[in-house]
Formats: sequence, C-alpha cells, structure tokens
Amino acid sequence: MDTRSGEARHSSLLTVEDLATQLGLSVSSIYRMRSTGESLPRAAKLGSRAVRWRQTDVDAWVEDHLEPSAHLPSEAR
Repeated sequence: MDTRSGEARHSSLLTVEDLATQLGLSVSSIYRMRSTGESLPRAAKLGSRAVRWRQTDVDAWVEDHLEPSAHLPSEAR
C-alpha cells in the first residue's frame, strides 16, 4: 500500500519508462521525440545523462494536448 501523501505522489519524479507507460509510447519514441525537439512534458536533467519528469508537468502537458470536445450542439446534428 502506498503511504505517501497525495501531494508527495503528485510531485514524484518519473523515469523514461514511467513516462512512456503513462503516454502510451515506447521508450525509444520518448528518446526520439526528445532528440528531434517534438513536444513532450518539461523534463528535469539530473546530471549528465539522467532525466526525470514531474508528474504535475506530465499531467499539465496531457491537459494541454487534449483534443477539443467532440460534442456538437443539438441543433447542429
């Protein structure tokens, strides 16, 4: 059972594997996207090679990339 507070969980640092799982992408896709400058959540560089992502940044990035609602006004149907 996870005993960390909701705030501690929400600000946790994710590995590339964690990020790939959450976004439904492969790890190699994440690395490719980083190298080509494609849009990804903001990362924190922890040394010469280690990179982590904050859960809050991932959540915000996903929100920013949601497609507009597909709901049409009833009179337009």
